[in-house]
Amino acid sequence: MEESEQIDKYIKGELSPEQTENFLRQLQVNLDLQKRVALRKVVIAGIGQAYADELKSKLIELDHSLEKENRFRFSWKMAAAFALVVISGSVLYLILQKPDPLNFDIPEPGLPNVMGTTDNIELNNAMSTFKAEDYVTAVTAFEGLLKTQSKNDTLIYYSALSNFRIGKSQQAIQEWNQINVTSEFFRKAQYRLAIAYWLQGDTNKATELLKSISVDKSDSLTKEAQKALDAIN
Repeated sequence: MEESEQIDKYIKGELSPEQTENFLRQLQVNLDLQKRVALRKVVIAGIGQAYADELKSKLIELDHSLEKENRFRFSWKMAAAFALVVISGSVLYLILQKPDPLNFDIPEPGLPNVMGTTDNIELNNAMSTFKAEDYVTAVTAFEGLLKTQSKNDTLIYYSALSNFRIGKSQQAIQEWNQINVTSEFFRKAQYRLAIAYWLQGDTNKATELLKSISVDKSDSLTKEAQKALDAIN
């Protein structure tokens, strides 16, 4: 080990106990070595102080920058968290406040059973499955009857309603639109059309139909139409 390296390690306390003991013995008898060690300590102290001052200055600058950055990060995180809470709350509020068109699907008791012809038996069976809320079976039954009675407004209306109840609103719309203005099912079909359009997001058509129904004060559908209109608006 070179002397300069040995001096540095001695000053830094990096020598082993045995090496330190040997170096101290040399230091006691060697005046030149003592001078070199003293000079080295002065140099190291000077460099250390200069480095310490520079490092301290750098650390202060870094601390200030980090403090600003942390404040920014904190502010950003707080703002982001606050925004998330506000947005989540707003979305939740809108979800809770947004009316569900299905809530305006008025009850339908169905028709009473009629005894008689074969067609009546088939209609009774179809109506029974409808009343039992087995709408999938009811659709099949009503559509089977429509193959030979395509203009029958009763079959069209209940086939459409069954389709609507199983989520086939577009099919229901197509069928309800077939019901003539002279049919006893016309007003109910118009109301249900409005709800189906609303469910599909077409509030313009829904509003138009509901307004036309609400004008006529002849039955309970007027109040239902007005309630739905109020909900849409």
